[in-house]
Amino acid sequence: MVDSADHIETSGTAGAIQSSVVLVVAASESVAKRIESYLRNAGHPIRCAWLTDLEDTDEALRGGAADLLICAENLSSASVRDVIELAGRLSPDLPVLVLNQDFTTEETVAALAAGARDQVSDEDLRHLRHLELVVLREFAMHRQLRELRSVRQRLDAFESRHRELVAGTNDAVAHIQEGIVAQVNPAFAQLLGYKPDELIALPLMDLVIADHHPKVKEHLKLLQRGKNDGKPLECSLQHRDGHRIAISARLSLSQIDGEQLIEMLIRADAGSPNVSDAAQPKWNGRLEFFEGLAASIAGAGQQKGQRAALLFIVDDFSGVETRMGLHDAEQAVEQSLDWIKTQLSSSDLLFRFSTHEIAAIVTRPNIGDIQQLGERVVSEVGRQIFNTSGHEGHLSLTVAAYPFSGSEESGALVAELVRDARKLSASGGKRFANLGPTAKSSLEEREGARKAAMVKKALDDNRLKLAYQSIASLEGDTRQHFDVLVRVIDENGKELHASEFIQAAEKFGLMKAIDRWVTARAFKVQAKRDNAQEASSLFIKISQDTLRDAEAFAEWVGEQVKERPLRPGELVFEFQEVVLQSHVRKAKQLTQALIGHGAQIAIEHFGVGSNSAQIIEHIPMQFLKFHHSFTANFNDKVTSQKMTELMEQAKQKGIKIIVSHVEDANVMARLWQMGVNFIQGYHVQEPEVVLLSADVRG
Repeated sequence: MVDSADHIETSGTAGAIQSSVVLVVAASESVAKRIESYLRNAGHPIRCAWLTDLEDTDEALRGGAADLLICAENLSSASVRDVIELAGRLSPDLPVLVLNQDFTTEETVAALAAGARDQVSDEDLRHLRHLELVVLREFAMHRQLRELRSVRQRLDAFESRHRELVAGTNDAVAHIQEGIVAQVNPAFAQLLGYKPDELIALPLMDLVIADHHPKVKEHLKLLQRGKNDGKPLECSLQHRDGHRIAISARLSLSQIDGEQLIEMLIRADAGSPNVSDAAQPKWNGRLEFFEGLAASIAGAGQQKGQRAALLFIVDDFSGVETRMGLHDAEQAVEQSLDWIKTQLSSSDLLFRFSTHEIAAIVTRPNIGDIQQLGERVVSEVGRQIFNTSGHEGHLSLTVAAYPFSGSEESGALVAELVRDARKLSASGGKRFANLGPTAKSSLEEREGARKAAMVKKALDDNRLKLAYQSIASLEGDTRQHFDVLVRVIDENGKELHASEFIQAAEKFGLMKAIDRWVTARAFKVQAKRDNAQEASSLFIKISQDTLRDAEAFAEWVGEQVKERPLRPGELVFEFQEVVLQSHVRKAKQLTQALIGHGAQIAIEHFGVGSNSAQIIEHIPMQFLKFHHSFTANFNDKVTSQKMTELMEQAKQKGIKIIVSHVEDANVMARLWQMGVNFIQGYHVQEPEVVLLSADVRG
């Protein structure tokens, strides 16, 4: 388990090449390795993840990283039909292949009928070549399908935006299909004195005065032949009350769903009485907010009660736009403005700060009433249904308040309010926060409590997952070694690295539960790897809280070992040196007990303590991992000398040496010359989610 910010993994590495991932559901790991080896030797950067049953497959599909799934026939733990059904439910676009060593045409037809893309075999080179071609075909189709969906989403967004612009413009716009009015915007309807719905399905010629029919028909004919040279249509339309309206319209041809469409555009004339001026904004905007805030701050000392600036942010607005479309999303925000206004008093001021952000200046008797207002809005908005022209939906809000006394500078106040409120919204939203100098500590306390509650809920719901970072051997050791890292999936499905929750977990006493979850999961992973060709060692980080509870943890591990005894080297429990030095007696007790249960011990962050040499003498260990500062200061003579002396002492006791944070090939070469056994870092492999027993290697 990760126990300190110093060894929490960072996300990603610049310039990393992401290869394709193939999930292989099979009884033996050798099947996945054979397929991966052939495809890699053929020049394809493909990684195969071995899965053993439906549980593995379910978790892998929920991870969302796969490009293809291959399922072996006749598995008792995962039938082809069940796997295809699961893939269709969790990842509908993912192609599935059936692996069958000797299949007939009838079996291929049955596989296709069940939903598989094809049937393949890895029996010999001829079959593997066929498998390669099928895999490449499915990769191409899968990629094209993803691109098509992306293009469709962008097109939908463009069309929605276009409809929004057409609906809101002062220019009169009408769409004509086969001489019939198919769509008009409000400006066109108002130009003729109608409501938009009253014009739909009317023949265009019914709107043109009779003596201009020949002119209009001729213009349309030339337009369809492409011979009108972009000339405008000059004619007169007939108003509902009978009077003529002279227009100059631009006509253009396009297609919708394969049918020809003519768009008629009549530019608004600023002096024309026929097209109304743009409606005045319903809400004051950002500039008015700044002006109002400056005036409120200036007069705050003369006012009774506490004044505050509030910012209401519609959470995940890009997701709202994706679900509703741009036009309906805007309608929903407008309705949320109306609703927020009902929650404020008549003396409060409300502003449209940005597309999905609403600002307010409020006065309340005290800060507690302001907090009550913000918390009520956050709670109540989730019960509201916002009805747009095409959708019904819920919105969530993040509300931040900045109480002021009159000494603040408005620009700095707004900058802090906006920055912190946006940060809260981006990290999950649905909450209220009091900001400003008087509220910082309470905000941090509430944020820590929120994160701790989220982690506890994730533990209760089993919404944690493991990721691994390779510990590479410099001696050709075929055994695979991995540092185990834990991640939390929040209630919105977002994956959080340890740096985002570990401090809160430590502060609120959740580390013992996390350590046990990770350890239990590691036992399960190794149990599922019983048929693996290559043995593996999983390094599990143990927190200070677990070390303090040494006796109970050792007893709990003993219960796990009774159910499934550990093989040599399968689990390595990893402790920080400075933590061990603070609990030497318990450290001896726990490490000896764990070794007695068949586990091994590693000390990390080694070399920075006050008595590093004595730790080697007093704590039984099989691995020693130097603090990353030794790598950072590798060329410093004093650092290098200390590292050499500690290595010599460790090697005399048969302890293997690990050096982390290796980012450079030259450093790696020099470490090999020094006799370092293992290295770790982004130069070796970045942390990667490896699902259950799957061994996805770069």
